[in-house]
Amino acid sequence: MKNMNDKTKKWLIVAGGLAICAVLAVMIAGRFSKPTAEDVLLPIQSGDGKDIVVEESNNIEKENQITVSPIEVSEQPDADNGAVDQGTEQTIQGDAKKPTYTQEELTNPDQKPNGDEVTEQDKPVDHDKVETPSETQIQDEQPQSGDKKDGQIYVPGFGWIKDEGGGGEATVGKSDGDINKQVGIMGE
Repeated sequence: MKNMNDKTKKWLIVAGGLAICAVLAVMIAGRFSKPTAEDVLLPIQSGDGKDIVVEESNNIEKENQITVSPIEVSEQPDADNGAVDQGTEQTIQGDAKKPTYTQEELTNPDQKPNGDEVTEQDKPVDHDKVETPSETQIQDEQPQSGDKKDGQIYVPGFGWIKDEGGGGEATVGKSDGDINKQVGIMGE
């Protein structure tokens, strides 16, 4: 193996890999083939040296046959909704018919047009008379956002945290506008 150059080694590895792939492909294809009668019915020897004879049958052909009993559909009266399921032109639903109401049904304030009674929630409210809710009362026991106590500050959702004096630091870099040029040094 010392005398082989790198090119020969590469070709041997590629050829070995292709041979393994071919063997695997044949094995996988063999798993998907149908078993034949010879594959299934093999003579078996018993412990006393006599052959056990297995009669051949057509079980394999019978297993591959599928029988389906006809489906019985009872005649049910269809609701006439305008649907068509025969011929080449099929529709799912016919044209929807809009209900018609009389002028009296439309203007009656105590009854909806479909005949239902109007409840208190359904009645219209004059928008000038709507009461606006008063501001919610702030509980004195619960701290509010920004409250400070004993060197701590209250932040809603986080509770009392150490007050370190506020925001971050910003420095302005000097640049001539070239985005590919280094502006500063990290860590300063």
